[in-house]
Amino acid sequence: MIKNKAMVIAKNLKETILTELNTQQLVRIPASEEEFFAVAEELPFKIEYHQNEIVTMGLASYWHEKITATFIGLLFQLFNLQKEDFDILGSNSGVQIPKFEGGYYMPDVMVVKGNPAFKEKSRAIIINPYIIVEVLSPATKAFDLSEKLSEYKLMSSLQQVIYINPEKVSVSTFIRSENPNTWINQDFYSLEDALSVANSSISLADIYHKIKFEE
Repeated sequence: MIKNKAMVIAKNLKETILTELNTQQLVRIPASEEEFFAVAEELPFKIEYHQNEIVTMGLASYWHEKITATFIGLLFQLFNLQKEDFDILGSNSGVQIPKFEGGYYMPDVMVVKGNPAFKEKSRAIIINPYIIVEVLSPATKAFDLSEKLSEYKLMSSLQQVIYINPEKVSVSTFIRSENPNTWINQDFYSLEDALSVANSSISLADIYHKIKFEE
């Protein structure tokens, strides 16, 4: 009976989300943590959970996904040269913000250093990310750079957050300093630039390889 009720709730939430995405770029719907996990399994795109709301923009653009795939490939090349153990994950793995009960985000790319630590009773929600990468979208840019960033910084394992704009050459990186509460921000706007990642570097020319910008 309880399972059937959860299925009905998930179905109703799914229909509400899909309907609202027809008229809105960013959808925010009040929901419980249980409802979030139930409907997450029913949708063909990622959703996130922020302060008792489901947040989603629906399907990502072609260029968003191309940059995401390119950056994952660049990270594999970079970490193959490292002696330490790193795992690279895509957006089907989530993170939980430790100081905000029920806060779950789905970064486009995540790097875990050493053994992954999971949310209790989960093998999909990570609580010890080392690097988080977000490829920005017009609908979620403000949300990503404000609300999510401030909460990402609360994760003690996290050492770097990278934001990539798929609409123009623009990459921002936030690196935790020796003072754990201080982050160093750098912004890059030229294909000749390179950003530091785990004691190595990745060029913007490689990140934006074969990316076509709308005029």
